[in-house]
Amino acid sequence: MAKQKTHTERKHERAQRRKLERKQNRQQGSSDAKGQDAIPLVNVRLAVSAVLALLTVVLALKAFEFPIPNADEPTVINLSGAGIDDANIFFTYAKNVAAGHGAVYYSGGEPVEGYSSNLFMMLCVIGMLVTENIEFFVLLVNAILMCGVLISLQLFLHGLAKESLPKDTQITKRELLVVNWAASALLWSWVVVSPAYVIWVTVTLMDVGLWAFIFVSGSLAVVRKALRPKSSSRSLNLWMLLLLLTRPEAFYLCLVWLFVIVVTRVKQGSSVIMATKSIKGSILYYVAAVGVITAWRYLYFGYPFPNTYYAKVSSDFLYNLKLGVGYLLEFVKAEPWAGAALLMNAVVVIQTFRVPWSAEQPVGSKPIAIISLITLLACIAPILTGGDHFNYFRFFQPYWPLMALAPLYYFRKYFLIESLPTMRKPLRVGFSTVALIGTMLLAQAPPWSVLLQTNGIVQPTMANEFQLALGGRQLGEMLNAWNAELKLQNDRKQETFSLGTLTTGGIGYTYEGPVLDMLGLNNVEMAHLPGDRKGNKNHAAFNKDIFFAQSPDLFAPRSQNKIIQTRNDVFPFNVGHEFWVTALKGLGKDPRFLDQYAPVELTQREEDGSLVRRCTVWVKKSLLATILNKEINHFSVTVIPEVTP
Repeated sequence: MAKQKTHTERKHERAQRRKLERKQNRQQGSSDAKGQDAIPLVNVRLAVSAVLALLTVVLALKAFEFPIPNADEPTVINLSGAGIDDANIFFTYAKNVAAGHGAVYYSGGEPVEGYSSNLFMMLCVIGMLVTENIEFFVLLVNAILMCGVLISLQLFLHGLAKESLPKDTQITKRELLVVNWAASALLWSWVVVSPAYVIWVTVTLMDVGLWAFIFVSGSLAVVRKALRPKSSSRSLNLWMLLLLLTRPEAFYLCLVWLFVIVVTRVKQGSSVIMATKSIKGSILYYVAAVGVITAWRYLYFGYPFPNTYYAKVSSDFLYNLKLGVGYLLEFVKAEPWAGAALLMNAVVVIQTFRVPWSAEQPVGSKPIAIISLITLLACIAPILTGGDHFNYFRFFQPYWPLMALAPLYYFRKYFLIESLPTMRKPLRVGFSTVALIGTMLLAQAPPWSVLLQTNGIVQPTMANEFQLALGGRQLGEMLNAWNAELKLQNDRKQETFSLGTLTTGGIGYTYEGPVLDMLGLNNVEMAHLPGDRKGNKNHAAFNKDIFFAQSPDLFAPRSQNKIIQTRNDVFPFNVGHEFWVTALKGLGKDPRFLDQYAPVELTQREEDGSLVRRCTVWVKKSLLATILNKEINHFSVTVIPEVTP
């Protein structure tokens, strides 16, 4: 009978196996490094990647510099200074978490997950704790993450996915060098020449930059794990955890990663069962992470999914699919190169995965095919959920950098055809590269040239999203000052008015009273009321019964440059705002609303009488006596009549 090993002996053997595995990984990594050294000036490529990323962030900021009209001196403001309105939702939660109130939208409110990324929100909390300028902190983080994406892609393109040539090739090192530099230039251009990608991952101050970095880095880790069955799963598991903390879509995207590894192992000769068993640790890790995150969400917020899911996503699958297909078609229409890139991704997947793989075969297109399969499956997610209402196709941007790898594979393959030496002439390669970059620059809506000429105000536009955030912050500060003067007038007995909002990010960040999001993103009761969520994309959760049950003191404030004559001109029911008329489902004509609310014009002035700001807001009629005819220094309130007197 064999002697049974002690626990100490088994532990020692496991430690020896791990040590041997780490040694093999180091040797393999050293081999990869030698492969990178075969391409001169790799470090220069990485430095150029970082410089280009930072310069493009500056370009994006420049695109939204807007001159202030009627100023005494030439003055400009940067519309992107506060990020978009949804970024301010992150800032609002981060401010409350940092202050110790928890994940609530206003102090004293209920816990609600009205943000789309737990990890990004916690980054914002860190920013709130270490600096008073959260906007610069987030912009800096986003710029660094964009640098990380470009550097990771360059290392992959010239490392694991480098062009492999036969030993007796007639292609010279100089020719290979020229083609690889051209591929690097095209990769840089694909990312930095795209305003939609750069704007979304940087100056919007949203979580898209974090999402893109983690998805790209994790996908590259999946390729390494798929092609090296004996390598450690720690890197893959880490990226899965980070992605699960970053976006709700990660529940699907992590399954895509695991599925692609299994498919690759099957092509390498394993059975489906053995391929699945080979990554059982990562599968269990995924299940455990999903379970813990879902359990925490349920225990803290009371629901298994984010509040944004209940407020935005329709339960009608076919309806979502219809919107999602339209979203894809519009994306390809605005970005023609995206359609060509996705087609090339599909071709390389079919060409590579339809033939048997063997250990003796060179790596060739395998890394590119694996990345392409991940990219294609990831792009299904926005289609299934119905896309997004924002301009510039936010939900496709995290996958944008990976779309370029298949076209670059075919570019290098085309210019390295051994039987056509004239194709490898530097002048021909350079001219073709410049021509392709030129088409990338122009074949998109809108290009950088138009954005810089119009201060970002073009169709489709993102400038409006920035203006909503800036205007909302100013409105919140104005209402705070008004509340403060009313409290002084009423011996501080009056509580701050509750505020019902439609665009809630900027105003929610600055307003110091209860903020009730009437579209449900930050309002549990509104979001969870049954409904088909059909109509305006992501703005179809409003319910009139919940509105009257919550009965905000103030509703729908909006800055105004001109004096409003009648209530027919008051936001959000005035002509030109049919979007809000649809979203609010006829609230403006509801007898209950007309009986309970009246529109007022609130004007703020300096001590010398000069105008500071003017806005309209619907006020509960029961409060009019509290706010009218009060001798306050800086504000005047006028009830707007039904018709011109």
